[in-house]
Amino acid sequence: MTVVGVLVALALLRDRELPAWVALYAEVLIAYAAVPTLLVLLAALTCRVVVTRRALSRRVRLVVLAPDSFAPTLDGVLRCAAQLSRVRRLVGGWLDPRASAVRVLLDGSEGAMRYSLVVPERALPAIRSALSNYDRVQVRRTGPEPALREGGCVMRAELRLAQLSSEPLAHLALDPDPLQSFARVLASLDPSRERAEVAVDLMPCTAGARRRLRRRLLRHARRDNPTVPYAGGGVLDVLAGGGRTVGRQPAADVVEQRAQREQIAAKVLQNEPLFHTQVLVRCQAPVKGMAAERLQGLLGCFDAWAGANSFRIVGVRLLGLAFLGSDLPGRRSWFDRRIDTGLFRPARQSVVSAREVAGFLKPPTINCAAPDVLRLGAAVYPPPRNLPEYTGQRDVLPLGRVSGEKGQRIVGLRLADTFFTYTAGRSRWGKTELAITQFLSLVRSGHGGMFLDPHEDAIRRIKSCLTEPELASRIIELDLVGTRSREGQPGWNLLAARGLTDDGRERRVEAIVDSFASALQWGERNNRALTLTTQATAALIELSTALPADLQPTIFQIPTLLGNPEWLAAVLPYLSVPRRQFFSERFPRMAEEAITPVTNLIDRLRSSTQLAALLGSQHTTYDIAQAMNDGRIVLACPGAGGARDRLLANLLVFDLLHAAKGRAHISPEKRREFYVFLDEVQTYDGASSGNLAALLEQTAKYGIRATLLNQNPERLTSATLNALTTNRSHLIATALNAHAAALVAREWASDPPANAITGLPRWTFIAQATHHGELTRPFQFENLAVTDLFADAHHPQQVPHIQPTIDQASGRANAQETIRALDTLDERIRAHLTSKTDTTAAQVTTPERAAMPRLPEREDME
Repeated sequence: MTVVGVLVALALLRDRELPAWVALYAEVLIAYAAVPTLLVLLAALTCRVVVTRRALSRRVRLVVLAPDSFAPTLDGVLRCAAQLSRVRRLVGGWLDPRASAVRVLLDGSEGAMRYSLVVPERALPAIRSALSNYDRVQVRRTGPEPALREGGCVMRAELRLAQLSSEPLAHLALDPDPLQSFARVLASLDPSRERAEVAVDLMPCTAGARRRLRRRLLRHARRDNPTVPYAGGGVLDVLAGGGRTVGRQPAADVVEQRAQREQIAAKVLQNEPLFHTQVLVRCQAPVKGMAAERLQGLLGCFDAWAGANSFRIVGVRLLGLAFLGSDLPGRRSWFDRRIDTGLFRPARQSVVSAREVAGFLKPPTINCAAPDVLRLGAAVYPPPRNLPEYTGQRDVLPLGRVSGEKGQRIVGLRLADTFFTYTAGRSRWGKTELAITQFLSLVRSGHGGMFLDPHEDAIRRIKSCLTEPELASRIIELDLVGTRSREGQPGWNLLAARGLTDDGRERRVEAIVDSFASALQWGERNNRALTLTTQATAALIELSTALPADLQPTIFQIPTLLGNPEWLAAVLPYLSVPRRQFFSERFPRMAEEAITPVTNLIDRLRSSTQLAALLGSQHTTYDIAQAMNDGRIVLACPGAGGARDRLLANLLVFDLLHAAKGRAHISPEKRREFYVFLDEVQTYDGASSGNLAALLEQTAKYGIRATLLNQNPERLTSATLNALTTNRSHLIATALNAHAAALVAREWASDPPANAITGLPRWTFIAQATHHGELTRPFQFENLAVTDLFADAHHPQQVPHIQPTIDQASGRANAQETIRALDTLDERIRAHLTSKTDTTAAQVTTPERAAMPRLPEREDME
């Protein structure tokens, strides 16, 4: 500007009567100064165009999602508006002012209204800071919208203030939500054929610009309203009624003048943020009539702001016969460029205050009664920022995908904070998928674990991601459901106790008894059945120590022991004194039907080829204690049928938990962690046993890390549920019924409430996790598909090739051979016992034999 002033001064000097040499000198100076000035102005203009175009290409769209209970106050909206002034550059702001507007964009997305903000990328910190005034509002960054469809009719309209900017619009309250009418119109669109956009561009005024703008608006008000004082008073005279004419005035004039003063004061004198505005509306439909109908519907929504000022369409009316607006051929491209790029070039300057456009400065609230609005859902806290991002680390457990200010990321949980995890949710909502991804992450990282699923689908999917030879050689598969299950099974003799310590034998008895009690829901009223199961199991385990390896008794010898007196007589000499006393004194006095509850279920197990091949083997190849210490991968599918499948599932679980207690002799630093995933956990939780709860409370110290899943927490016993909620590290829930959701919500102090859980969509969870020893606030995440997280490892076509390796690692034997040996096991054991030497038989004294009713005398025991 200094150069321009010098040029002007030289031109004035040249026009005066000066000596010729002075005039010539002035002309030379003008010529030399004009060229650099023009170059500087041209360079500044070029820089401004380049910077503006670059800024327009770097604008980003943020979809703002508010919870269903979102209800901001007007003060909160005004604070958000005040912080929006930071979107303009403090230095060099004159370069790209046309690309610095904040756009509030309303459009339709899958039949629902979507509220978005389109801002310069450099302004994202200021936008996040402004939106922090709203509780639990989340922002998700999306890509640019696709261009308009080819064909159809597009109608456009630009709105401006009908009066001078000093006249205010109507101040709409937040209840009802001013966006409600927009939501009704946008939700009625057919997404496959129609499209509509409402763009409200707001260019914040800086503090200095606001002061200058208010002075200008006040001058306009004084010019157009005689009641506003011209001189002799300050701006406060507007409120005080300065400038009133002398003499008595009609009452109507007084009322009118006061209304004018109050309106001007509301716009000019309030210390609120001011914005330059640009309002663009565009609709596309297959035919012109539909597009015009949608456009008129959206334009009618702006009539709610009609007060002393209002919105009107930019254009010219020709005597009511035609309207020349933004759809003119010469203006369409200019309109489309502004709405597509965010360029701020309104047809006329329009200034509004934050209070006037408060309805546009927040996402739809709870007072927006329109049902078709894109919302966040229930009021859930955003995920903690310090959760580790999962990239395949060995010490991080994958959780899911969360959305934050910087977009989506996959987060995990620290294994050091993971002891017990409980996941609840309805079927087909993704909880098993979550468990599979976590299990695969653990075992592929070298950890040992067991996945017990009553159905075969999960086991099949897990194997398809463990096709590497080094992983397949670690797998122990117990599949009682698959097509190959009748051909062969590993050997699992529950009563083979050779090599076990006394404590180990006692734990084996407890595991079997707990399994029967849980599967059959035995309680205090079933003392006789519990006693028979305990004594028979303990007796056969004692007998196994006196028999060779190829004659080890199995669980199928329990009915023989209880129902065959001759076989019992042959066994008694090899039992301990308490066991001999029970079977010789108390057992004969029991009724014959007392053994039915015990033997009936075992007989049902014997009728199954798969179960007989697994539990009837004299040799044990499945040893869960050894599998834990070696870091093996155990995949068990007991089936989801009746009582016998439940019994097998309980045998697997309680054998694992009691084996974990046997690791007490191993120093804590040498105990290898073993991760157990139990689906349908109510299967292992007897109605009144309470044993599962006690074991869960004790086994954590022995290296067991359990993840329990089921559809309804109400199906668990109170003891187990209390143990889980007290000792859990992570609590995860997806959609539940109202009663179950209320139970889980109480663990979170009803924040979020129960209705937040009941309304969760598929593959969406709410979790409260433990992070660095502290419980996080419940947050929401989306589940990950196994094929997405382990896309490189998913090779289902390779499973048949690795199956022989799995069979060898599992110790799989031919089922028919095992059953043929089981068919003759009773006779072979009895024959072996009766052929023992007199020294072994002499361990039973004569008085003890005399106290054995129902047992035949044998000469070889004299």
